[in-house]
Amino acid sequence: MKDNIALIGFMGSGKTTIGKLLAKTMEMKFVDIDKIIEATEKKSINDIFKEKGQIYFRDLEREIILQESSRNNCVIATGGGSILDNENVKSLQETSFIVFLDASIECLYLRLKDNTTRPILNGAEDKKQLIEELLEKRKFLYQISANFTINIDENTSVYETVDKIKESYINS
Repeated sequence: MKDNIALIGFMGSGKTTIGKLLAKTMEMKFVDIDKIIEATEKKSINDIFKEKGQIYFRDLEREIILQESSRNNCVIATGGGSILDNENVKSLQETSFIVFLDASIECLYLRLKDNTTRPILNGAEDKKQLIEELLEKRKFLYQISANFTINIDENTSVYETVDKIKESYINS
């Protein structure tokens, strides 16, 4: 059994919400990669993207994932684009049971349509279309990186999701 559980999936798939509850249920530490990046930089992800760019953000994300995944007994909520970097995937696969929260387009759109804290979606004329396009590009990477996939829609229970992840992790 791997030491950590890493949650991957598109922005808005529920990685932070599910991660917090999962960590509490399993008596593990919860680690939110985006929150650590914000604390390290003392600014929001939005501001980091605006001021220093996506490449800077992805480099910092890689360092933080490497650092945090080397710890034990953690539930790690990754950023939605973290799987775009092979080093992130490698670090997580070596130390973590990886769970892909496979949220439906409709669910993602409902959760993200009014959100202004997601730099990649800000300024998009058609957020739903952009979500579909980005998810289409990333879905294969999520799938091949994961040890376990769980489908999420607007009616999915957080508690049932946590129970399924816990069971799959214990049986891995």
